[in-house]
Amino acid sequence: MNPTQEEIIADAFSIVKEFYNKNGKTPVRREMEHINIIARRYFGTWNNFIAAAGLQPNVKKTEAIVKAELFAQLHDFYQTNKRIPMRREFSSKSVSIIKYFGSWNKFIIAAGYDANDRRIPSKGKLKNSLVRYYIKHRRSPAISECLKSNGLYNDRSYLTHFNVSTWADVLEYVGLPPYFRITTLTEEEAKEKVIKLIKKHRIKYVKDYLRLKPENYPSAWYVKEKFGWNNLCYMAGTKIPLTKFSIKDHYLLLAKKLGRTPTVKELEAKMGMTSGAMTWKLNQPLNDFIYSIGQKPAHKTPERCKLSKKQLAELYKTVSIRHGFENGMPRSKLLELTGYSREIYEKRFHCMNGIRLVCGFKLSALGGKQYTEEELRNILKKPKYVRQR
Repeated sequence: MNPTQEEIIADAFSIVKEFYNKNGKTPVRREMEHINIIARRYFGTWNNFIAAAGLQPNVKKTEAIVKAELFAQLHDFYQTNKRIPMRREFSSKSVSIIKYFGSWNKFIIAAGYDANDRRIPSKGKLKNSLVRYYIKHRRSPAISECLKSNGLYNDRSYLTHFNVSTWADVLEYVGLPPYFRITTLTEEEAKEKVIKLIKKHRIKYVKDYLRLKPENYPSAWYVKEKFGWNNLCYMAGTKIPLTKFSIKDHYLLLAKKLGRTPTVKELEAKMGMTSGAMTWKLNQPLNDFIYSIGQKPAHKTPERCKLSKKQLAELYKTVSIRHGFENGMPRSKLLELTGYSREIYEKRFHCMNGIRLVCGFKLSALGGKQYTEEELRNILKKPKYVRQR
């Protein structure tokens, strides 16, 4: 038996009142979507339904009410802490503050307080703080020394305002020497000595270089930025990095050693890398790269046959008769006389006997699996998408 309208409404009222007694507040519509359907059906709106249930409907706060509540919270904070709050301390109210005031500082001013000055008014002050530190301590500051007690700002302020990503770039932007790059060696001397050190100790990884390098040697950061760690290891002979430089070098050395153009398989064995990895690193086909360094590949992709089956069969028949092959030319002569390989003919006509049948030649008894004329005709009639076995 279906419940009556009065029973449905009474049940809805009891659910809403139970929510009120449990939570101490009137439920909003989204908290009871299943009851909202009943409310709209019998009372028109959610608030009419809540009023009929004997509860106080939720009324949307006006702009004046919201602003008054925000000001009250700000005054309470100021009385308790004797200072203006920071924006993150009112993060739960940030949406309302931006909506009604536009920004945090405008909210502070509207409440009758003086907004905090920007800590970083200009790039000039940032630069001057670093220079003053350098003059006082006779060295560049480290990123860990960016403290107010040292007369410096937060390190993120320097990185953001100078639009750089590392602390070394910050110091170079200001014109100060990065403390970890200080060395008495020139760039060429540093490169030569680092290569000798890598070769002597058979170093492969940066952490081993940091452990073994003398004090006057450049830092790992400097080495990687200036020369590239993998390039230095390659020059020292400790490992082969996969770069355009190493691929070219190994290809030319292999060609000189063999006295001919090396194949891809030989290059893979020499470098210990797959051709797919080389192609990915070069971002171009391997044969195109070989052409770009002035060499000719050992193998190249055959040119695509643009002739139709009928044109290809006519070419095969004409050339065979012209060169005295009354039963069709052999497979070994195809590329030389017609310019197309055996694979192209077999792909179009299933096998060499297939093209002989199309051209009206006698079928050959040599080769692989033998087909009768009827079997070949049935195979050649099949559409391309039918799998042939």
